[in-house]
Amino acid sequence: MPKGKFIVIDSGEGAGKTLQLEKAKALFGDSLVLTREPGGSPYAEEIRQIILKSPNSGQADAKTLFALFWAARADHLKNTVRPALEAGKTVITDRFDSSTFAYQIIAQGATELKDFFWQMRDFYLGDLKPDLYIYFDIDPVIGLARKNKQGGAELNHFEAREINFHNSLRAGFKEFIGHVPHTIIDASQSVEKVWADFSAVLKKNL
Repeated sequence: MPKGKFIVIDSGEGAGKTLQLEKAKALFGDSLVLTREPGGSPYAEEIRQIILKSPNSGQADAKTLFALFWAARADHLKNTVRPALEAGKTVITDRFDSSTFAYQIIAQGATELKDFFWQMRDFYLGDLKPDLYIYFDIDPVIGLARKNKQGGAELNHFEAREINFHNSLRAGFKEFIGHVPHTIIDASQSVEKVWADFSAVLKKNL
């Protein structure tokens, strides 16, 4: 059985979790393995490029993306998450199955996949179900305004969708976390206050 803790950080767009994860790495150092989804292992990173960067990615429906995310996740678990946990490391992943549920099942309207999602979760995760999900909650209007203000990288096809998509996404996350061990952080607060809340949760659970 894995020895380390397995923690998921998730949110809608513009919640600032990337910055918070950088702060966590600076504080806890090599005791943490930070990874991400889609991606987190060499082959899964290739699948990430197909999901987010392919010129045809916007045409992919929820069922197609659902399958791609689980394929990437299987490789991520095998080659990154399990080895780190078995070495006694704490693994924190930026997004995980919580995003698959929120983005594909709810926001993309594939609710017919709900039962199948939980079956896939049991099959693929097995003894690697996360110990804790930390959800950075933010009103999509605020989050998207932050994202637009940041500028820089071009928005991917999820980030660029209409506000109704992002409202559904938030509802999807809240539905998912009702089924798993979780804590919610108000990501509309200042960066400093969010970090105070986030670091307190980490110190309690590591």
